[in-house]
Amino acid sequence: MADEQTQSYKLEYRGFLKGHNGWVTCMKVGEEEVAKDTYKEFLISGSRDRSLMIWDLFQKQDTDEEKEMGKARKILKGHSHFVSDLDLSQDSRFCLSSSWDGSIRLWNLKTATTRKTLMGHAKDVLTVAFSPDNRQIASGSIDKQLKIWNIQGVCKFTVDQNPHTDWVSCVRYFHDVKNPIVVSASWDKTIKVWDNRVMDLKHTFVGHKAQINTLDLAPNTNFIASGGRDGKVNIWNLVEGRHLEEIDAESPVNVVLFASKLFWLVIGTENGIKIYDLPNKMFIDRYTASSLDGKKRTEAVIGCTSLVWSKNQQHLYAGFTDGFIRVLAVVNSSN
Repeated sequence: MADEQTQSYKLEYRGFLKGHNGWVTCMKVGEEEVAKDTYKEFLISGSRDRSLMIWDLFQKQDTDEEKEMGKARKILKGHSHFVSDLDLSQDSRFCLSSSWDGSIRLWNLKTATTRKTLMGHAKDVLTVAFSPDNRQIASGSIDKQLKIWNIQGVCKFTVDQNPHTDWVSCVRYFHDVKNPIVVSASWDKTIKVWDNRVMDLKHTFVGHKAQINTLDLAPNTNFIASGGRDGKVNIWNLVEGRHLEEIDAESPVNVVLFASKLFWLVIGTENGIKIYDLPNKMFIDRYTASSLDGKKRTEAVIGCTSLVWSKNQQHLYAGFTDGFIRVLAVVNSSN
């Protein structure tokens, strides 16, 4: 996208993906080879309906609805409780999912079958992530434990030095294979940065005044964003261990997502989506979801619970508490 910093952009609603019957809690976008040297994107989502769905994107469904933007190609079933988080391998062939049933599953996406089931947490598993080289798995749980597994499904390490004192709600790996760092967030209101080689604690970030729900690492930088029940988003320098900025989202934050090409931070809250312009330190756009199925709900608004960009960052996929995934396009606001 040319001259992103000098042009003005906004989000525009384009349509939805319909299939889940519960909160859409997690999503990733991958690529698969459909012919020699020809690839297409797909979306995988997890939900409180206990399933994961693989979506063919922008394919017209056999339906009268004009706004459906894709079709669920495969449904992955096996978890007996809510799916809380998922991650894709670098080659998009395998998927990890965590669940309130206390398990982690490693899925073969081609066959839509479970390859391994990882058991070891004493309670619900809230978060899971592949290491950048796909040789390790990190997980966090309501049991307050952060665990590291090998790809064969063997738990190699449980953090017992300087551990979290409440639920481990989010865990992510730093992108650089040569700088192996694991970052974990917790309902104890802290973020911890670990040296993945020996799981020594490098930094503890303190700033949130309520439980932390989410983390995102900005690609090709040392920056990380955290969001919590206090309605605040904090930005930190991961390597230097410094706090950089606090953003008031004015509503409990469920998910944060950097947009490196646009210099945005996308914030999903209980009241919808807000777009924060990082260089100018200001909110520039927002999106509030309206009902797509005509159902009356007890909640005043439909909350955003998951976010992911298309590979080119031209489309934002947003999961909501009504079970729909809404598709928003990045458009030039001056047009």
